[in-house]
Amino acid sequence: MSKYGQLVQGIISAIERGDYRRGDALPSLRQLVQQHTVSLNTARRAYYELERLGFAEAQPRRGYVVAAGASAADDRLIAPLGAPFPHPALYDTRALSHAFVGAMRHYHQALAEPALAGLPALRRQLARNAAAEGWELHADEVLITCGGMEALSLAIAAVTHGVVRPTLAVLLPAFPGLLGWLAEHGVALLPLQPAADGTLDTTALQAALARGEVQGIALMTAFAHPHGRSLPAATQQQLLALAERYDVAVIEDDAYRQLGFDEQMPLPLRAADRGGRVLLCGTFSKSLAPGYRVGWLLPGRYAELARRLKVAQTLASPLPNQLALAELLSGGRHLPGLCRLRQQLAERVRALEAALRPLLPPGCALPAAEGAYFVWLEQLPADCVALAAEAQQHGIQLAPGTLCQPGDAGRHALRLNASYFDAASQQPALDWLARALRRGT
Repeated sequence: MSKYGQLVQGIISAIERGDYRRGDALPSLRQLVQQHTVSLNTARRAYYELERLGFAEAQPRRGYVVAAGASAADDRLIAPLGAPFPHPALYDTRALSHAFVGAMRHYHQALAEPALAGLPALRRQLARNAAAEGWELHADEVLITCGGMEALSLAIAAVTHGVVRPTLAVLLPAFPGLLGWLAEHGVALLPLQPAADGTLDTTALQAALARGEVQGIALMTAFAHPHGRSLPAATQQQLLALAERYDVAVIEDDAYRQLGFDEQMPLPLRAADRGGRVLLCGTFSKSLAPGYRVGWLLPGRYAELARRLKVAQTLASPLPNQLALAELLSGGRHLPGLCRLRQQLAERVRALEAALRPLLPPGCALPAAEGAYFVWLEQLPADCVALAAEAQQHGIQLAPGTLCQPGDAGRHALRLNASYFDAASQQPALDWLARALRRGT
C-alpha cells in the first residue's frame, strides 16, 4: 500500500477504535508531514479523501476534525445494556460543579490540616446524614477511601489479614468487583444462595463457622447488584446473629442504598450492630458524584488495621473531591438531584421490565427490582456467555450472569442496565434477544 493509502487507513482505524471521537481535532497537515514523512501534497490529499469518505471535515481556525457522521467502535452499539455504570446523562452535575468551585476557597486551609482518614468536614456530613436517616455513626469512625472499591478491598483485607487460607461467605448473585477481588487475592468463596423470597438456608454456613473456616460474610442488604432487591429484615438479622454467635465479621456493601424507588430509605445492617462486627462500605459514585472516586468505610473494630492498610495502599484520598462533596452535602443541596435520579432510574427499570416480560420464554425469572438500575434475568434457555458474544455482533451489549453468579446458574442469566434503555430505539434489540432465547442460542 502507498504512503498515501497507509495514511488514510491509519486515520480511519484510529477513528473506528475510538482514539478520536466526533468533533476531535485531527493532526494538522504539518504534524502529518513530520510524523509520517510524507509531502505536504500527500497530507492534503489524504484529508481530501477522508472528507470524501465522511471521516473528516475542515473547520475554520481548527483545521480538520472528525466528522459528525464518523462511526467509532462504541457508536456501533445500538443497545449498551451490558454497561456496569448508570447512564451519565441521568446526572445533573450542576450543583456538584458549583460546590466544587465554592469549595476551592477552602483548599489552602485544608492543605494545611492534613487528615489521612479523610476530610473532617466530609466525615461530619456523613455523620449528620446518618442521623437524618435514623441511625448513628461518629465522624471519627469514618475512613474516606478512593471509591467504593477501595472501601470494599480494605474491609476484606482487614477481615482476612494474617489468615493462611481465608474464606468469605458471599450472598449470590454478587457484585462482580467483589468476586474478582476474592479470586485475584486467593480468598475462597462459600456461596450462599437466598431463595426467591429472600429466605436463606444457613446449614452449610453454620457448619463452616463451627469449624472456624469462615472469617466473614459479604453481602449487599439494600437494592443489591445485580437484581436490585433488598434482603428481608429477618434474613439480615439471621446473618447478624450468626456473626455474633461465631464472632466473625459482616462486610456490608452499601453502594446502592441511596437509589431506592420508594421514599423510605432502608437502614443499613450496620445500624443494628452493637459489637463492631459490621464493616460498612459506601460510595458517592452511584448516587452523587460519578467519576469523583470518593468512597468511605466504617471499619468497626477493625479500624486500626484498616487505617494502616489504607496508608500502605493509597496513603490518603484526593482532597479537592472531598471538599466539593462536603460543600454539596451541607444544607442538603444534593437532595433534589438525588430525588430526580431515583425517579428516572425507577421509570427506566419499570419500562425495561415491562418490555421484557411478554418477550421471555416460559420458565424465565425476572424479579422486580426495588432500586438501583439493573434488571436481572434468570433461568434462561440459552448459554448467555455465547449469547452475549453473538449480541455484540448486532450492536447489542449484554452482560452474562457469570459476572455475578459463578457456575451453571450464571450461564443461564443476564444482567441488563436499564439506565441505558430507550424503548423507541431499542425495541429491535429486545426483539432480537427474544428470538435468540427462543432458539436457545
